[in-house]
Amino acid sequence: MLYRTRIAVLMLVVLFTAAAMSVPVQPPFSYGVIQNSCAPWDGPAIEFTLTSAPAQCGRTGSGPYLAIGVWRGLPIHEGQAVKFGPGSDAGFASRCAKEGDCERAESGTVAFERYRPGSSAAGSYELHFKGGEMLKGTFDVKWCETRVACR
Repeated sequence: MLYRTRIAVLMLVVLFTAAAMSVPVQPPFSYGVIQNSCAPWDGPAIEFTLTSAPAQCGRTGSGPYLAIGVWRGLPIHEGQAVKFGPGSDAGFASRCAKEGDCERAESGTVAFERYRPGSSAAGSYELHFKGGEMLKGTFDVKWCETRVACR
């Protein structure tokens, strides 16, 4: 009987360890940069990149990142929440394994607790992807001065 109990406990440990290893753990995307950009119709927009390590202007880094763009509801103000989803044309959010390898979020919300054009922005995000996967976190990004000429 003692032998069976030990085997059962060992099998449970192996099962839970294997299950924990199969769930991909996303790094927190708390750092990043924000800059002026252009909407799909060449109107004004903002775009920011969230990374798991401090970011530099003009560089996304080598690891995974989130790319978020907002082109409706500008100018952004503190306390504003931007919602993405089916039928929404407020902007986009994508999860990228690397440059050019991105998956668009099906829906989500980005809330701006602080927004200072030319300086910084901070807030939170909740993004929903296919299969029910959700990414949620906070961000604090610095502003990158770029010259953008939308047509």
